[in-house]
Amino acid sequence: MTAWLKPSFKDGDTLDFGPYRVRLAVNPRARGVKVRIDRLGNVVATAGKPGKLADAIAFTRTQHDWIVKQLDKCVQLERFAPGLVLNVAGLSVTLAEKPGVISPRLVDGQLLTSGDEATYARRVERWLRQQALKALTRETDAYALKLGITNVKSSLFDAKGRWGSCTPGRKAIRYSWRVILAPPAVLSYLSAHEVAHLRHPDHSPRFWAEVKSLYGGDYRPAREWLKTQGQELFKYQ
Repeated sequence: MTAWLKPSFKDGDTLDFGPYRVRLAVNPRARGVKVRIDRLGNVVATAGKPGKLADAIAFTRTQHDWIVKQLDKCVQLERFAPGLVLNVAGLSVTLAEKPGVISPRLVDGQLLTSGDEATYARRVERWLRQQALKALTRETDAYALKLGITNVKSSLFDAKGRWGSCTPGRKAIRYSWRVILAPPAVLSYLSAHEVAHLRHPDHSPRFWAEVKSLYGGDYRPAREWLKTQGQELFKYQ
C-alpha cells in the first residue's frame, strides 16, 4: 500500500491561487515562512528550505485578503516602448522608434532608438541611467564641495523602497537611477541628503540642518514627493 506523501515543491515553482499566481522561493536566511509582493507586483512565498515550502503555501492561503489588498495598490507597469512620454530631469521626452539607431539620441523632445520590445526597453533604460549618473554626479560634487569634500564616488542601483545610500568612510554614494524621472528639485534634495551623510551618518537634528543648508531652502516638499509619489517611478520597466 502506497504511503501518503506530501506534494514536493522546489524553488521557482509557481502555483495558481485563482486571481493571482504565487512564486515559491527558498532563502536560507529566511526565518520561518513569509509572503510578500515584489516590486513587479508578483506574489512570492518564501521558506528557509525546500521542505518548508508547503508551510509557506499554507501560510499564503491565510493571507489572501491582505494579498488582494496589496495587489490592488500595485502600480500598473509601463513598458519602455515607442509612444510613452517620460519626464526626464524636468523635460518631457517622448519615446520614438527609428530603425538602425542603436545608441538612443534625443532629438526635438523625442528619444530615438530601435530594436525588438526587450532590446528597445533595455536601450532606453541604459540611456536613462546615463542621464541619471551625469546629473547625480554633478549635484553630488557641487554639494560635497560646499563641505570641503572632493573625490566622492557616485554610482547607481535599483532597489524598491531605497533612494540612496552613503558610505562615509569610502566617500561613496549610491543612488536609485529612477530619480532622474522625478522633478529636478527632488533629485537635488536626494543628492543633498546623501552628501549630508558624509558628515553626519545619522538622521539627527544636525544632519537635517546640514541638508537644509546644502539644499538652500525648505527640502520638505521634495522629501514628501519621494514618500507619496516616488512609488510611481517603479512602474517603468
